[in-house]
Amino acid sequence: MTNSSIEEDVSCRHTDFPVSIVLFSELERQPAILGLTIAAGFMCIATVVLYFVTLRFLYSHRRLEGIKINKYKVIVMLGLYPLVSCVCMLSLLLPRTTMIAELMIAMYMAVCILMFVRMVVDYMGGFKAVCKEMEGEQMSFRTPPCCCCCCCPGVYKQKVNSTNLKRVNLMTLQGAFVRPIITIVALILWADKRYILGEDMNPSAASLYLNLIGAVSSLVAMWAMMVTFRSLRSQLQDYNVGKKFAALQLTIVVVNIQGFLFQILAKYNIPECVRALSSTVRAYRSNYFILIIEMLLLMIFARIAFKRKEESYKATTREVNNIANKGSEPQTYL
Repeated sequence: MTNSSIEEDVSCRHTDFPVSIVLFSELERQPAILGLTIAAGFMCIATVVLYFVTLRFLYSHRRLEGIKINKYKVIVMLGLYPLVSCVCMLSLLLPRTTMIAELMIAMYMAVCILMFVRMVVDYMGGFKAVCKEMEGEQMSFRTPPCCCCCCCPGVYKQKVNSTNLKRVNLMTLQGAFVRPIITIVALILWADKRYILGEDMNPSAASLYLNLIGAVSSLVAMWAMMVTFRSLRSQLQDYNVGKKFAALQLTIVVVNIQGFLFQILAKYNIPECVRALSSTVRAYRSNYFILIIEMLLLMIFARIAFKRKEESYKATTREVNNIANKGSEPQTYL
């Protein structure tokens, strides 16, 4: 065995993320990867530019009178795509920020789920308006990702009332609280070198249990989002809620499933280790390259979903009479 092969084998045994100086020295030897990194930077900038152009559109149009639709919810939801793209780009340039990037993405997605549920309820005029408008109707809790088959016999349809709406709201709200707590604990353990990326399958690793808690919390929040969407989508067809839901759901699925697949591949040394870049490091980098491309495409899709002229929600008879007294029915651009 030659000296170079021995050195490469020794360097491939570690799974630590290299510092930026080591990374840049590796990129100098691989011009193709350097070119991909530069291209990823341009796509990241394009995603951020699209985000601000969409914000300019939102702020340049008036909101719907009589129905409280808070634009900050839409702004937060649209911010998911540039945030994921930027933190992925940061991790490509500074590999040791990878754990911070993973935690930030997970935490922000939990907030976006909460914002989507609140946005849909606001389209209806608030929780009280939902109860009045859908009085006598039922909402099904047997939906993915938690209870979508016969293995959940105790989950039945529930009446739309304030109690069940509060339950759904708490299910999404817990994700926005649990994720920041997990992030703080993970950062503390990471500072003590007890939280290591790539060791999620090790029973003695703290990351395994934190990720399990985070996964359960995310599933419950997504479950509540699905229940809300399926219960109200027929009443909110004019608001194009289906496309808005699809944009958020695709992002959540892509980020989680794709990242999980790359972690499994890294366990089998795919892609192979290259000097200072272990299989785990290269798997995360490959995942981030693809995510930056996907975030640009999803930002375009979300821009189409949100940047459109929408008719107002068909209100109750009392609301219609109030609007008629004021004049013609207004429109919203949210």
